[in-house]
Amino acid sequence: MKVSIGLSLIVMMLSFSVRAQQGFPYCESFQEGTERDETILGGNAIIQDGVLRLTNAVMDQKGYVYIDIPFSSSFGVKASFEYFSYGGTGADGMTVFLFDGGNPSFSPGAFGGSLGYAMNADSPGLTQAYLGVGFDSFGNFGNNSENKTGGFSSGINQLHPNAIVVRGPGNGYNGYHFITGVKVNEGGAYGLPEDQQFSISSGGPGTRRVEEPEETGYRKVIFKLRPKNGGIGYFLDVEMIFTTENGNPRQITLIDNVDYPYPSPKTLKIGFAGSTGGETNIHEIRNLLVEVADQDNLKKPTTSNIENVGVCMGQENFLEIPEVNYTLPNIDSRVSCLQFFESMDEIMEIETDPCLSGRCHTDDAVLITQEGTFKYSGSGTQFSFVPNPDFTGNRIQVFYTVTDNYGKTSNGSTLLLDVMDKPEPISIMVNQLPLLSKDACPEEEIELSIFSLGENEHYEWFKDGLKIEAESSSSLLVQESGVFHARAISSDGCPLITENITINYPAYPDLEVLSPIYGCQPNLFPDIRGFIADYDTLQFDYQLKNDSGEKFINEDMLTLTEEGVYDLSVKPKSLECWSSPTTIRVILPEEALEASFDYVLNSTGKKEESADGILAIDPIRFMDLSAGNPQRWFWDFGDGNTSEQRSPVHVYGDKGEFLVSLRVENGPDCAASFEFPIIIRRTYRVMFPTGFTPSRSEDKFFMPKMKGIESMELKIFNTWGEFLIEITDLNSPGWDGAINGTPLPPGTYVYRGDFKTNKGELVSRSGKFLLIR
Repeated sequence: MKVSIGLSLIVMMLSFSVRAQQGFPYCESFQEGTERDETILGGNAIIQDGVLRLTNAVMDQKGYVYIDIPFSSSFGVKASFEYFSYGGTGADGMTVFLFDGGNPSFSPGAFGGSLGYAMNADSPGLTQAYLGVGFDSFGNFGNNSENKTGGFSSGINQLHPNAIVVRGPGNGYNGYHFITGVKVNEGGAYGLPEDQQFSISSGGPGTRRVEEPEETGYRKVIFKLRPKNGGIGYFLDVEMIFTTENGNPRQITLIDNVDYPYPSPKTLKIGFAGSTGGETNIHEIRNLLVEVADQDNLKKPTTSNIENVGVCMGQENFLEIPEVNYTLPNIDSRVSCLQFFESMDEIMEIETDPCLSGRCHTDDAVLITQEGTFKYSGSGTQFSFVPNPDFTGNRIQVFYTVTDNYGKTSNGSTLLLDVMDKPEPISIMVNQLPLLSKDACPEEEIELSIFSLGENEHYEWFKDGLKIEAESSSSLLVQESGVFHARAISSDGCPLITENITINYPAYPDLEVLSPIYGCQPNLFPDIRGFIADYDTLQFDYQLKNDSGEKFINEDMLTLTEEGVYDLSVKPKSLECWSSPTTIRVILPEEALEASFDYVLNSTGKKEESADGILAIDPIRFMDLSAGNPQRWFWDFGDGNTSEQRSPVHVYGDKGEFLVSLRVENGPDCAASFEFPIIIRRTYRVMFPTGFTPSRSEDKFFMPKMKGIESMELKIFNTWGEFLIEITDLNSPGWDGAINGTPLPPGTYVYRGDFKTNKGELVSRSGKFLLIR
């Protein structure tokens, strides 16, 4: 059939690159020495020696890998892989797991006995986990220790070594319930017949990897999640191929048709994790194949022949297989691969190998023929064709197949291309100028127009790779940033594409300026640039304009001399349009900036409260006395503490000599400093009165005034040395001049006080005082 190249077979883009694999089947041998883009390694995992090694035979190792490809869950999942566990003393083990393919971030579960899948007391489980199958050598994955839910036995610390254990969905610290399990090296309710028993590990310390199925110690796993034909969840099967005696590999079903009743996310991703703890083992995997479980209900896509598609010499022709030429019969199906072949025999050769039929990597996406090069874009059915310069014919025939995201590939169909002469190129003019980019002022309208020496039609415009709908003329008006290109069809029917044109509406910075701006000296105008936040003359220009309309740009602002009001504007260097102005005011001081301060006790307003001087517990107010209108204050009290208050209050808390400094600023380059020592001689104070009068309310009790005292023993005697009373309560009002309610006569009495300070010092005071009546 004849297909117009001006319609659906032309995909308008300048270039494309092949994307990574997008669905089933996934084949990864891990034998190429480097990981594919979709293979994400973490922890101790490394690809080496033809395998993916999760752990070495070293204690406390953890490694994981996941395949960053979402697989549709509609028809289930089947995965097979060889694993190798050997060379150690029987470390924890490894898991294969599935998790939500829509999860934007990946984080493995706890390691040790949780095998990188479930949680423990300190770490959450695998994010958005759906299924975990553990191959547990040591025996903790099958019990409910480390906060896991359920297991073979109710005993929290009972080990279940050599077990294959299935745990359910979970996220964070919730879920990961025990579903089922089998103990592969013993009999009993959860075990195997004696002739089918084997160990998870193939050998102990010093053993090697067993790679051949015929050799003792070989292990291969096959597990399936089969849909329930309309029901929720899947049926789970786990099979093993293992060899316990040379030359006799066996395949047995370990978990058969187990109900897994959990709703599946729309897509799933697969991964592996391994760990060691106090014991060791090497854990490795190889030859991973991920397929659809329910192959019987899948159908192959169909394609049809396409003829007379026009392409042009001398250019890369961007094309697309129209939707009318292929069908995708499977639910939630999409195109994951388009491949080209020179013959139908090539297609038939790869149909029997899922790792070939479903592949669409870089090498498979390009077909080079003697006529030219076909290249798949990696998106839908888009591709390109570049004719060879020396090609002299006028028709090219190849065959194509379409593969869906379940790995089902269509039979081959013919694609016939008609080659036409090279057309005159087209380009874009920017405001009638031949530019490749332009910076525009805000609200400026840019005209893009197509220039060509030939006759063209069917114009289309694209912004950032996406078609601009309803734009079909040879010109386009633009008022936003973007990368633009256009396409047209020549009079001969050849597709034409322009180069990319970049239109940029640069962002203007927000003008943040501290206003008013104060100068340092009466006759010294401040450098305004230092007051503009994020000042950057590499990208922007700055302009000050005074009341007279004079303009000062960038370094010209250094020539200003008069205080007053100015308008500040900014613009990107590539433009001539300034931003809306910000008004600032500049003030010059009447006197020069000079720092100074004094201090007083905050409680009294005096320099000192007693002959002891300032105590360590006294709050001291430092008073700013600086001249020159400072705007910022920076205090350093000499003991490691600072403040930016104008007149702060500070308590030292200990005795010593401290150098207090004050730095004041008016602007970035305008500062002055002053410093003064403060001496703290004591951490406490005890002051005894010389007498008291019980009949007067103002000095009714005898009690010392104290600061910084933790405990006290105050004893009072008469002049003959006879003990009268003892006071130990710091909150006591004191002695009232009486004993047991009987007033004592006036006269001279003696006191002795023993004190313990808040700093642990022991202090004693004694003396005489008068009791006055």
